[in-house]
Amino acid sequence: MQITDEVVVVSGGGSGIGLECAKQASRRGASVVLVDISLDAAKRGLGELVPGRHLALGADVTDRPAMNEVLDFAAAELGGLTSVIAAAGIVCRVPLAEVDPAEFANVFAVNVFGMQNTIAAAAPHLKKTGRPGAIVALGSVAANTGGGLMGSGVYAASKGAVVGLIRGYARELAPWGIRANVVAPAATETPMTLALSDDERSRIAGMSLIGRLCTPDEIASTVNFLLSEGSGAITGQVIQPNGGVYFN
Repeated sequence: MQITDEVVVVSGGGSGIGLECAKQASRRGASVVLVDISLDAAKRGLGELVPGRHLALGADVTDRPAMNEVLDFAAAELGGLTSVIAAAGIVCRVPLAEVDPAEFANVFAVNVFGMQNTIAAAAPHLKKTGRPGAIVALGSVAANTGGGLMGSGVYAASKGAVVGLIRGYARELAPWGIRANVVAPAATETPMTLALSDDERSRIAGMSLIGRLCTPDEIASTVNFLLSEGSGAITGQVIQPNGGVYFN
């Protein structure tokens, strides 16, 4: 499962699951490009990686020209791009019938269009490498459950759209040997879950067969497996490290 000579782009790489994915990739020998809306967060993240040829770049995933610019720069600096972990995302807890149209649109702007902007900006570089590549998108069990305590139906709808988007990429990029998959965790110990009350955390833990929230390193391990040659037959799939919250 070693991924030496690989250049991994991680959107939302400054914190949470994205940063943990980046840390694991760096431990396995990859060069990592941390992209985050906060350049300061991305720079702090560099300090948690195994020393190597890494970059910290600031960009908003909803801004396609900005994503094109930073990923073109990263490819030029590091000799290409071979993998993408699309981890940038936001949550919405407002019920569907009550959500403001602007907030609804913003959730889709980040969670769906932002993912599209990231992958589309990286795709030309992935195609140029002449070697198998991989894309892993962070989805959510909410796409199957319709939401819950962590996110409302707005969030669930955005993560459902992610599944269709990534399966489209799996089909369209297959001729270049590029695989695309979704990792769909349940509630995970990240900055997003800090808004939960103790009662809500207890209720979420009670929904899980493992009796707790997932941890970032557990999700990142799944993501990094999907970057490795050992997962070479897996594409177009939704892998669900969700603690038994939902059976697919």
